[in-house]
Amino acid sequence: MDTYRYHGHSMSDPGSTYCTCDEISNERQERDLIERVRKLLLAHDIASEKELKVLRRLIDVQKAKACASKDDPLELCSHVTKVTLVTEVMLSLL
Repeated sequence: MDTYRYHGHSMSDPGSTYCTCDEISNERQERDLIERVRKLLLAHDIASEKELKVLRRLIDVQKAKACASKDDPLELCSHVTKVTLVTEVMLSLL
């Protein structure tokens, strides 16, 4: 996989000098990494569509909790690990 820089290299480089807003928008639509990984997981039978939907809901719930929280941002994700997410997905399928 290759990468695309949406922003400049530093605060003094806004990034608008070498890419237009249309180019950035197109890259985000065509090369969305989350969508690419989702397709790979499905294509290689690593996860089913149902499992990915459950995972998406779990992520959305955690995101909503994080956005509503007044806790230290570094503490918000301290409990989230691959094992935790996989366990939650598997338990939700039972």
